[in-house]
Amino acid sequence: MIKRQIPNLLTLANLLCGTLIIINAFQFQFVNVIWLAAAALIFDFLDGTAARLLKVSSPMGKELDSMADMVSFGVAPALVLYCYWENELFNGAGQSLTGLPFIDDMLPFFPLLIAVFAGYRLAKFNINEQSNDYFSGLPTPALALACFALPLAAEQYEWSNIIFSYPAFIILFSLLGGILLVSNVKLFSLKIGSKNKPLNVLRVALLVVCVALLLSLHFVGAFLCLLVYIVFSLSAQKIIV
Repeated sequence: MIKRQIPNLLTLANLLCGTLIIINAFQFQFVNVIWLAAAALIFDFLDGTAARLLKVSSPMGKELDSMADMVSFGVAPALVLYCYWENELFNGAGQSLTGLPFIDDMLPFFPLLIAVFAGYRLAKFNINEQSNDYFSGLPTPALALACFALPLAAEQYEWSNIIFSYPAFIILFSLLGGILLVSNVKLFSLKIGSKNKPLNVLRVALLVVCVALLLSLHFVGAFLCLLVYIVFSLSAQKIIV
């Protein structure tokens, strides 16, 4: 009985991390957000691994996993961006950002669309057969990690603060990120041990580039990893099968 609950406990740990991310976002503790996001990602990986190793996969575990992912990689990243941009745009601001007061007021709410698209994507993921080599649409953790990194990336450089707080960027990132979640675009998974050797080479190349970005640009690099992943995947459509 206890053995069957181990994967579920790991899933619930993921959900708890997501809840703590939300609390820290409202307290503007974005460094804590990064650590909690890393923990959520680890628990998300471990629950499925534990279920396979212990051979205790169940329909309840699958549903619980989706609910945890919705909190940690759907609602949490949306609220992190909402909290950051609401504070960044309106803390002492005395002039219009776009020349349109209605759009100004709506800007911080645009990232909440990410939670809406994530919910649809996770439901779609549950009812469709999945390939081991690719995802149909952008995985929620990939977009979520970029969202978690964005506040610290924006504060890292003056130019990054200007770009990541620009109204057009806020709107486009929220909309395009959400649309990619529910799209049918194939983005390769990171399971290097698959039988698709050209794809394995591309995965290794992606990991090398991402490590280089993290080491050289830190949080900005973490955000750019999402763009690199998308570009690599789009350039490899012929070998993703």
